[in-house]
Amino acid sequence: MKNKTRRFGILTPRVLVGGMLFLAAALMAVLSFSEATASRLSGRRITKKSVSSYGVAPVVSAPLADLPTTAQIVTSQTDIGDTERQLVGRQTHIPGIQDPVLQTAVAASTMPAVGANFEGMNISQGCGGCLPPDTDGAVGPNHYVQMVNSALAVFNKATGAMISGPTLIKNLWSSGECSVNNDGDPIVVYDQLADRWLISQFIASAAPSYAQCIAISTSPDPTGTYYAYEFDQSTTVFHDYPKIGVWPDAYYMTTNEFPSGQETNSGAGEFAFERAKMLAGQPARFIWFDSSNLAIGAAYIPGGQNPTNLDGKLPPPAGAPNYIVEVDALPSTPDPTNSSAVLVMWKFHVDWDHPENSTLGTGSGIPVAVGGGLYTAAAGHPDFQVPIANFVPAQCVYGEGPNCVPEKIVPGVNAATLDTLGDRTMFRVTYRNFGDHESMVVHHTVVTSADTPTGASRTGLRWYEVRNLSRTPTIYQQSTFAPLDPTNPLWRWMGSAAMDHSGDITIGYSASGPNYYPSIHYAGRLSTDPLNDLAQGESVMFAGLGIQGFPLNRWGDYSDLTVDPNDDCTFWYTQEYAPTNPTPSLINVNWHTRIGSFKFPQCVSPSSVPILDVVSRKVHGDAGTFDVDLPLTGTGIEPRSGGPSGNYQIVVTFSAPVTFTGADTTCGTVTGTTPSGNQLIIDLSGVPNASRCAVTLHGVTDDPSTPGDVRLPVNFLIGDANADGFVDSADISQVKGQSGAPVGQNNFRDDANVDGFLDSADISIVKGKSGTALP
Repeated sequence: MKNKTRRFGILTPRVLVGGMLFLAAALMAVLSFSEATASRLSGRRITKKSVSSYGVAPVVSAPLADLPTTAQIVTSQTDIGDTERQLVGRQTHIPGIQDPVLQTAVAASTMPAVGANFEGMNISQGCGGCLPPDTDGAVGPNHYVQMVNSALAVFNKATGAMISGPTLIKNLWSSGECSVNNDGDPIVVYDQLADRWLISQFIASAAPSYAQCIAISTSPDPTGTYYAYEFDQSTTVFHDYPKIGVWPDAYYMTTNEFPSGQETNSGAGEFAFERAKMLAGQPARFIWFDSSNLAIGAAYIPGGQNPTNLDGKLPPPAGAPNYIVEVDALPSTPDPTNSSAVLVMWKFHVDWDHPENSTLGTGSGIPVAVGGGLYTAAAGHPDFQVPIANFVPAQCVYGEGPNCVPEKIVPGVNAATLDTLGDRTMFRVTYRNFGDHESMVVHHTVVTSADTPTGASRTGLRWYEVRNLSRTPTIYQQSTFAPLDPTNPLWRWMGSAAMDHSGDITIGYSASGPNYYPSIHYAGRLSTDPLNDLAQGESVMFAGLGIQGFPLNRWGDYSDLTVDPNDDCTFWYTQEYAPTNPTPSLINVNWHTRIGSFKFPQCVSPSSVPILDVVSRKVHGDAGTFDVDLPLTGTGIEPRSGGPSGNYQIVVTFSAPVTFTGADTTCGTVTGTTPSGNQLIIDLSGVPNASRCAVTLHGVTDDPSTPGDVRLPVNFLIGDANADGFVDSADISQVKGQSGAPVGQNNFRDDANVDGFLDSADISIVKGKSGTALP
C-alpha cells in the first residue's frame, strides 16, 4: 500500500488515507445474515456512476495512445514516505531454525544470456517522487506493458521503444472515483485465453468508498480503448496490496484487509470478478469473501495471499477452482525451533448463474447481494495445509528488523537497509496444465543462515512446485536458492517465479550485499535437472549503478516475471534499480526500472495442439503391454531394458490428429514414426543408459497456419524400479520382493528385461546396474 506523505515538502504524487475501520462481522449464510449487518451494508455508498441492477457498468476509455502523458520531470526530491501496513503474525523472527532445503553451492552459471534489455519507466516518468515503484509488467504477442505505481506505458517488445505513455492510470476513466484518484498498487496481466489486457489500481480513500479500478482492453492492442470498471468495495475496510490472476471463469484477486484507522490487518479479502461480462464490456458482478476472524493454525490471520494465474495454452480441467495460496511458519510452543510450516490453500469456486452457490474453502458463508453488483460472504477454512520445509520469515519493515538487506558501502553516503516483504507469497503464483499433470509455482523470501563473514543472516529465494492439485496437493520439489561467495555475500529477495511450457522454472529477483549494488538477477532450472535445485545457476540481467540512501528503505514490492505467449518459452522480467549513488548528506529518492528477456535454448515453440500424454511403451511377453508415464516436464524415468540396441517406443497423445514435418532426438536415433489417430508412435534406437534425452517433433499442427515444434524430455535408467533417479539397494530389494509374482500394473517396472516374468534374471539386471544414476 502506498501512503504518500510529504516529509520534506518537495513532490507528493498522491496521498492515501492511512488507516481503516475493522469489518465488524463476516457475513454468514442468508438465514444468519443479521439485520444490523444487512442494514449497514445496504446503506453503504455503492457508486457515483451508472450501475445496473445486474452489476457494475463500464465506461469506454479513449484510446490509451491518445491520452495525455505525464510530465517529464527532472526530480531531486527528498524522502517520500511509503507506509506499508503490516500483516499480523508474519513479522515474528523464529531463531534457531536452519533452512533444511538450502542451496548454497556456488555453481558456474549456465543460464541463458539476456535477450531484450531496455529501460522501463523511471521515477520522473512514473510518478514524480513515489517510493517504491511497485514495478510490474506483462508481455503479449507484440507488446510489453509496464506499470509503476501510478503510471503505465506500452513498449514495442521487439525494439524496446516506448510507443504509448507514460500515462496516469486514472486517465483511462472519464467519470467516477477512478477518474479522480490515482492511488497505485497497480497490476497488469495479459489474458492469453482472450488476447486482452487487464489494467488495475486501487482507491485508498474511504470517502465515498474504497474501490478497485479495473480496465479491460477492447481489443488485443494495449494502446487502444478499454472497458473501464469501478468496483466499489466498502466504506470501512481498505483492500491493500491487491494481486490479480487470470482464470477461465473469473479474474481472481486477493488483498490484505485493513479496517479504517488501523495499521495492522484484520485478515484477507478474496475476490472474483465476472470475466466473461468484462471482456464483452457488459455490466459485471463481483464476489468478495472476507477472511477476517479466520485463524490459520490458531496463530495467524490470513494475509499475503496470491490467486493462481493461468499460464500456457491449455486451460485447467473444466470446472477447476482457482486456488488462493499463502505460506505460514506456525510456531509450536514452547520450543520456537519446532515450527510447522505449511502452504495454505483455499479452493475458490464461482457460480455466476447462482452466485449464492459460490464457495471459498470449507464451511464458507453463502454470498449475499448487497448492491452495486457485489456479493459478499465469510470465507471458509482452508481446503489444504500442505507441509513444507520449515523456514524463517525474513523480517524487515521500514528498515527495521534482523533480516534487512544491506547495500554496497559507499564512502560518505549513509546506505539504507532495504525491506524484504518476507511475510508473504510474491506476485505471481503461476499455474500450468501439462495435460498429464497440473503444476503450480510459488515463491517467497526467507532467512537462510548466519554464514557471512560478519555472521549476518542472509535472505534467499524459497520456491515450490506443487502438483496433484485436483486431488490432494503435494510438494513435488522445493528449495531455497542462496549461493554463497564469502568474498561477495549476496542477499536475494523480492522475486517473481514462473515456468515455461517445457517445465523449466526461473526466478527473477533483486540481489544486493555490502560489496554489491542492488542489481537485477535471474536463476533457474531445466525440467531435466535434478529435483530441488536451481541447477542452471544465476545470471545478471542488469547491474545496479548505485544505492538507495538512508532512510529510504522501501524496495520492489511487486516485480513480475511473465512468459511470452508467442513461443511459451521466453521469460520477460521487470524490476527496479538505482541509477546513481545519492548525494552525500542529502536524502534523495531516485529509481529506474529495467525490462529484459531470456530463454532456455532447450525450450522450443510449442505446437498449437495440446499434448495430453507421453509414455514409453513396452510389451512384457504374455503379460501384456505396459506404459511408463513420461510427464511433459521430463521427470518420468524408463527403467526397463532397451536390449542390446537400446530400442524404445515413445507414444504421444495429442488432443487432435496432427501432421508434422520431422523428428530427431538428442540420444540415439529416431528410426520411425507412425501416426495413429490422435497418437504418434516414435521408435528410438541406440539410446544410451543413464541418460536425460529429448525427442523433438518439428512443424506439428492441426492447422497449416500454426505449425510449431514439440520437445519431449525422456529419461532412461535401467533398473531404477522406484523411479528416484538412482539404482541402489532399494531397487534391488523391491525387485526381490516381487520375484515370482505375476506381472501387472503395479509391478511391471520390476520386470527389467520385459519378458513377462519377475525372477532372478530381473534381479541380476538391477544388481548389475547398481551405482548408476541419472546425470
